[in-house]
Amino acid sequence: MNKKILFGLSVALVAIIAIGTVSAFDLSDLGSIFGTPPDQNVTIDGETFHIPGTFKENQNVSKNGTVKDYYLFKSTEYAKGYTNKTNFINILIFDYNGTELDVNLINYNNGTPKNISGVKGFMYHDGTAYTYSYAKGNKVISIQTDKESLIAPVMA
Repeated sequence: MNKKILFGLSVALVAIIAIGTVSAFDLSDLGSIFGTPPDQNVTIDGETFHIPGTFKENQNVSKNGTVKDYYLFKSTEYAKGYTNKTNFINILIFDYNGTELDVNLINYNNGTPKNISGVKGFMYHDGTAYTYSYAKGNKVISIQTDKESLIAPVMA
């Protein structure tokens, strides 16, 4: 009788461990076992960006239409962030609602003029992150990442 109880407890313990392991396992990682997860196109305020498949959305960065009232301008802000095990990508859009912007007006921190994917803008580096900002109509679009080589694929 003691062997049956011991066997039953052993089976129950293995089942509990198995259930705990499955619930702690992120099923979205299964794609990486069978190859790289597919890339995704993301649209923010009507603008489309290309996010590598290894990145997952970071909800802590998201803004969806937050209105900010600055001294002379009113801006609607949108943001999405993505991370993988080693890098991050943040996309920020400041929509100035009818105010046509020139690329030279957005060089607020003496950035380095740069042309990425055929788009003229300014690159900033603060020692930790790279930020590429450019004007498009009445929007200032900024892509931030810790790896400069990620910016061009996001814009593609």
